[in-house]
Amino acid sequence: MTLNRAERKALTRQKILDAAMELLASGRGLDSLGLREVARQAELAAPSLYNHFPDMDSLGQALVDQACFRLRDAMRQGRRELIVADPAGGVRDLVDRFLAYLAGHEAEFRLLVQQRLGTSASIRRRVHRELQLLVEELADDVRSVGEHRNLPPVDDLRAAEAAVAVMFGYGILALDMAPAQRRAGRDRVVVQLSMVFLGARGLLGGARLGDVLVVKES
Repeated sequence: MTLNRAERKALTRQKILDAAMELLASGRGLDSLGLREVARQAELAAPSLYNHFPDMDSLGQALVDQACFRLRDAMRQGRRELIVADPAGGVRDLVDRFLAYLAGHEAEFRLLVQQRLGTSASIRRRVHRELQLLVEELADDVRSVGEHRNLPPVDDLRAAEAAVAVMFGYGILALDMAPAQRRAGRDRVVVQLSMVFLGARGLLGGARLGDVLVVKES
């Protein structure tokens, strides 16, 4: 099958991104890479790479976009339906999906962690913007649960921010864990997320630290 110009361009662009991720997966940091090195890894002439990415900043932003798109895609598939039907099961599924993403795309997640505090302001902004999209999608799910179960309203955006912070923080720790250790920590993260969502609903209902709370049977 003969590819048209746009398709060839898209394939070359992805080849460049894959080559950069291969270098990063070997333990390198984005700041240590150069465009010519990435071109060699991709088996391309440097001018061909420059047609797609004029500098490392633009390449870094594209890598962040790809990493965040894959993360959001992995976390969203079938998530809302499960969370609405079974909130507790939905939280467990959320953690499982995150751990599966880490297992398959550890270098990408490491890139996000590094560049969240990296030297490039434009890439830091891109990481923040992309993670905010993840927060907003999770907030929509929290809102859907409340509406479906006729629960009192909750500050869904802040609850989602806290939940993403918990998972992101666990992801950082998990980078230095063996797969079995990551799975062992799953239940702890599930409990932490449950505390976030239950606490968010209690706070909006007027509960304060030190209050005695009464749990009603459903």
